[in-house]
Amino acid sequence: MVDGISTLLLSLEMDGVLLWLTSRLLGLRTRHFRLLTGALIGILPTLWVLLRQNLYALPWGIVAIWPIVMLSVALAPLPRRLWLASYAILLGGTVVAAGLALAMLTWADRVAPNLPSWPWMFLLLPGIVTGLTIWGPKWGRRHANAVGTLGDVRLLLDGKAMVVRALWDSGNQLQDPVLRRPVIVIETKVAIEWLPVEVLHWVVEVTQGHLATPPAAWQGKLGIISFHSLGGNGRLPVLAIDYAEGLKDGVAYRLMPVVAGFSAAPVAQDHSYQALCNPSCIAPLRGNSGREGVGA
Repeated sequence: MVDGISTLLLSLEMDGVLLWLTSRLLGLRTRHFRLLTGALIGILPTLWVLLRQNLYALPWGIVAIWPIVMLSVALAPLPRRLWLASYAILLGGTVVAAGLALAMLTWADRVAPNLPSWPWMFLLLPGIVTGLTIWGPKWGRRHANAVGTLGDVRLLLDGKAMVVRALWDSGNQLQDPVLRRPVIVIETKVAIEWLPVEVLHWVVEVTQGHLATPPAAWQGKLGIISFHSLGGNGRLPVLAIDYAEGLKDGVAYRLMPVVAGFSAAPVAQDHSYQALCNPSCIAPLRGNSGREGVGA
């Protein structure tokens, strides 16, 4: 029973580390709770094998599909172009970890005959994979830059914060026509709970094509800009943000004064992100976290 519990704990630890490795190599950021949930799901096949006491009791179809389930819980929504890469990284990392574990079990008695096997499995093995995760994601950063980097953007308005998943998209060149502030394009539906009620009503009216008058209390912070894109032309309601910061390539940056533009249509067809942010929004001084208002 102790061996079974140890096996489950090791599976939980390694699944969590391997999911973290996958997210790092793809340049993605996810919550620790989601990584833990994905790892908990990952131990179910191990539990199946332990209950059957047969290594071959698990059907190969489940073996092939289960990493997709883990990735769906830990990292989704993922762009379609990243699913194959995430699947390959997770399986490749599993094979490498299994090879390291086999080598450790083979040489442990020769190198340290008086040392039990658990420090090798629970400390050294995850430590090596963690080291690869921290110091070896150069390919991952290059790959993420090639496909467009995803990261969280945090916006503060009237003391209320909202975090959205954003694509750092240099193609988004929209600017406030008066003060030339960059526009972060956001799906309106993700900001419903964040926007003040009177502002939300105005945003919905504008996105529906009506000439609505901005609320008096928000005069000077609301506006409308015209845009032209391959998808068509239109008008975008915009709102000056009090403070903004974003996570790009795993590094947090303070953003320059920006405005948020609200789109009625999804900004990503696969719903893998809900906002578009130009990298030029990043303030010149890296790491400055001063909460400076953007004004009107």
